[in-house]
Amino acid sequence: MRTHTRGAPSVFFIHVVCFALASSTNENPTAVIPFVNANYDSYPMLYFSKGEVEDLRFKAATTHQHIAARLTEAVQTMLSSPLEYLPPWDPKEFSARWNEIYGNNLGALAMFCVLYPKNIEAINMAKDYMERMAAQPSWLVKDAPWDEVPLAHSLVAFATAYDFLYNYLSKTEQERFLEVIANASGYMYETSYRRGWGFQYLHNHQPTNCMALLAGSLVLMNQGMH
Repeated sequence: MRTHTRGAPSVFFIHVVCFALASSTNENPTAVIPFVNANYDSYPMLYFSKGEVEDLRFKAATTHQHIAARLTEAVQTMLSSPLEYLPPWDPKEFSARWNEIYGNNLGALAMFCVLYPKNIEAINMAKDYMERMAAQPSWLVKDAPWDEVPLAHSLVAFATAYDFLYNYLSKTEQERFLEVIANASGYMYETSYRRGWGFQYLHNHQPTNCMALLAGSLVLMNQGMH
């Protein structure tokens, strides 16, 4: 199993933010995303709105083509050898090694699906990917249950994929995947009270884990869960 986003998923999110900023600030420097009673009008909503998607696709073919090209190359590699990149179904195999790469690759795959919605093969792979991750009783590593970083990578990517692919999911998938996000976010929230990253803001795990908790929580709030 290899990854195209090594280390923390910061590169992916920097790219996402670049897309979002380019599409919003260029048109209206004072534009803000509306937030009313924790409900947006539709999906996606975490990093950009549904109304901004077409502009993101335009920029992927023009001003941000160099980023889109790298994303396309990564996803084409995944599609060429899906079993090498998809998470295993077996929980023992999933938790047997440091597994943050599953979250890292899912985030890239989900972003590709937003930019290229006609690529049904990629969308189907992303849904299969989410099914496999949802089948895991835990995203922690068996030999490092005290380290939530792998779980954080999985959570932020799973919440992102849920946001990006929501309209491609069946009602059953939406409900089941939301429960997965709720369970993982709840675990991270409770754990934050007894881990250093929950209150030591210079802790190296703090931004990764809190970013994951934020992403999961925003998805839950958008569904009316508190």
